[in-house]
Amino acid sequence: MNYKPHPLIYAANEGFINTIRFAIEMNDAVDIDSLRYATEQVKCRYPYFSVRIDKENEDIVLAENTLPFVISESGDPLCLNSEESNYHLLAFAVKENVIYIDISHFICDGNGLFPMAKTLIYYYIENKYGADGIDTSGINLVTDEIKEEEYAYPYPDAPIEDNDALPIKPKEYDPFVFADDYFDDGGVYSYRLSVSQKDMMVYAKSNDGSPLSFIGVMMYKALMSLFPDTDKDVLFQVPHEYRAALGKPLSHECLARVMPVALSSKDVEKDVERLNTMVRGQIVIGSDEANDIEAINGMVQLGAYLQTLPLEGKKQMMIGVVGGTLEKNTFGISYTGRVSLDGMERYIHTIIAYAGENRFAGKIGTEIFCVGDHFSINLMQPGKNPAFKDAVVKAFKDCNISCELLGEGRYSLADMKL
Repeated sequence: MNYKPHPLIYAANEGFINTIRFAIEMNDAVDIDSLRYATEQVKCRYPYFSVRIDKENEDIVLAENTLPFVISESGDPLCLNSEESNYHLLAFAVKENVIYIDISHFICDGNGLFPMAKTLIYYYIENKYGADGIDTSGINLVTDEIKEEEYAYPYPDAPIEDNDALPIKPKEYDPFVFADDYFDDGGVYSYRLSVSQKDMMVYAKSNDGSPLSFIGVMMYKALMSLFPDTDKDVLFQVPHEYRAALGKPLSHECLARVMPVALSSKDVEKDVERLNTMVRGQIVIGSDEANDIEAINGMVQLGAYLQTLPLEGKKQMMIGVVGGTLEKNTFGISYTGRVSLDGMERYIHTIIAYAGENRFAGKIGTEIFCVGDHFSINLMQPGKNPAFKDAVVKAFKDCNISCELLGEGRYSLADMKL
């Protein structure tokens, strides 16, 4: 069967590759045969990820791909939807003790990726070590019945009625944007930080805060220490997905609107707890279900309009939509939440997510996971300049929160041919 992709796929171009790299660092060297076995189980359990791009009249569709998934044994990402990846939008790689998952963001968001990653890890561990001590009740297995909600296009055909809607009017911001010459031109660079969960949650839970809001505050404090004379807004791009509003908690893909959250340069004198509350409040208000429904209805209307355009018109329309959304942000912050590994954590050192939207706009992107006793924070930027990373580490330590550099380096994401 064919699957309907999210309209964002029409925006795919050199400026908006939009791929994710998920790195699972095991405690010992990866066994390639066990990994190959695990990818075969993933193919069985997630047929909606075993797809290739096809064209149907003036539309793009995702068609069944019966070819096996490919594993790059060099650790390098493969070009998706090309011969080297068997025309899949999902590929794997391995290097030493790290398993990489490379997937197109057009077919999956973070909350859809992690269940698949857990399945992969489970079958890898089962094959290599056995499954003793692992609670499989929270893991998707090949013996499961795959419910339609998982793979069906999540958006309705017609707008949702909402008589109680009280949408918030979008505000105008004058955001701080890093100058191009602040970074070198050697490609994207990653600083991978580990922050104590125990230390941070003392602050993050204060005044109804959250890890996402608190890490945003740390990034704000870092920027203001580097640019104390700026009079600009510090604008965060926070993805917010619609599973609750759609009533589809199992959906693998609800790629969401970008929700703006801002702090003014004038807020710099406020204490950390107050700033945390200010950011958290904007996130709560912005993610109100009435706003979700308005945004969902906007997506429905956009989809209907796209159907009136030829294929090239769809591409130009969506490139414009994406460009207008991303180019004016100071930071991007994506937080998947605390992830449960159901007894598999004893085999895993850490999990790091890499994303590619910083190729589209010269901003710093952040991917956050909480695994075990630590938050994994990946600061990604268009060059090596360590000044911002150093300022973030200092902001945490000023709050007596342990923050250590796990690693750093330039990284590559999978390319994709449309």
